[in-house]
Amino acid sequence: MLGLLFWACAAASAAATAGLWISAAFAMGLLRRRPRPAVVLSPMTMIKPIKGSEDELDANLESLAAADPERRLQILIAIESPADPAWPVAAAFAARHPGRRIELIETGPAGGRMGKTHNMIAALARAEHERLVFSDADVQATPELLAETSRAFDAGFEAVFALPLHRRTPGLGGLLFEGAMNHSYLPAAALAWRLGILRPCAGAWMGFTKPALERAGGLEPLSREIAEDFALSRRVAACGLKAALLPAVVPLRESGTSPREALVHLAKWASIIRWSVPWLYSAVPLATPGTTALAACALAWTLGAHQAAAAAVAAAAFGSRAIVAALQDAAFGDGLGAPWRYAALALTDVGAMAFWASGFRRRIQWRGVRYRLSHGGRAEVLS
Repeated sequence: MLGLLFWACAAASAAATAGLWISAAFAMGLLRRRPRPAVVLSPMTMIKPIKGSEDELDANLESLAAADPERRLQILIAIESPADPAWPVAAAFAARHPGRRIELIETGPAGGRMGKTHNMIAALARAEHERLVFSDADVQATPELLAETSRAFDAGFEAVFALPLHRRTPGLGGLLFEGAMNHSYLPAAALAWRLGILRPCAGAWMGFTKPALERAGGLEPLSREIAEDFALSRRVAACGLKAALLPAVVPLRESGTSPREALVHLAKWASIIRWSVPWLYSAVPLATPGTTALAACALAWTLGAHQAAAAAVAAAAFGSRAIVAALQDAAFGDGLGAPWRYAALALTDVGAMAFWASGFRRRIQWRGVRYRLSHGGRAEVLS
């Protein structure tokens, strides 16, 4: 029996390792840097829901102006109150660009709504254009990202999404974010999109036409979902909207990148994913090359047999993690980093299991608010 279990774990690890290479190959094919013809941006409304002052909020707002030299964007910055520390930063940005259509919107208390969706709803009522883009506060806009968004709308797509890429950040905390976002979520999401198994709307950058958003039921029904992007994914699929995954990444950097802050943040996201898409979360341990490779090694040690096969499976799993991470960084990331980073990234699957276990918590705290989660991603405000 243990022998059969060993070969099952070894086969699962080999299949997951192959899947890692396939997903990385698709992501690199989609996102590799290549010249594209210049495009005149379509008029779009950019909605920035903000709560709290991100570490690089001023630079992120300025990136919008730099990426839109023709001033085609209407920029709506939605904040609950002028007492929020983000308000003076956004007001200074607007004052530096008097010729642009920049509006600060005071949205008031969120109440039982999720704060981000609450701000999005308030700003949506002031949108002038049929084409809408929702962008997080920690996102850095680029000319390529705006151009690809405009191209997708011009091509008739009703919903457009882009995948987040955490910018290179010194230290262990930054590496944890890169491992989770760049080298785990991004390639897996790209492959899932290609296969049509799950087409996740990454909330850092997502665009809709107004009629398409209305067909999807609007934002109000999502106002108590902990992750509006997962909820929108389901609605986009259910409505049959014509959706595009953009060939451009969304550069971002999370606020608070110390190891402790990164661990808390990633544990929070583990809970959010667990309660939003439980069927997918349950499959994670079986779909990670390193986890199943370690299980095969443990079984080989117990059996006193198959050690060479177990070592080969483990070498393929952990070595592939490091090599694929380096290839991705070179293809569409911030370039190759120090060798120690890739040695550490080889252990991505092992570290992921600690976060996986933490995902079964029902209560989380996010931006000063405590929530209780339930199946489907519903969030109840506790305090």
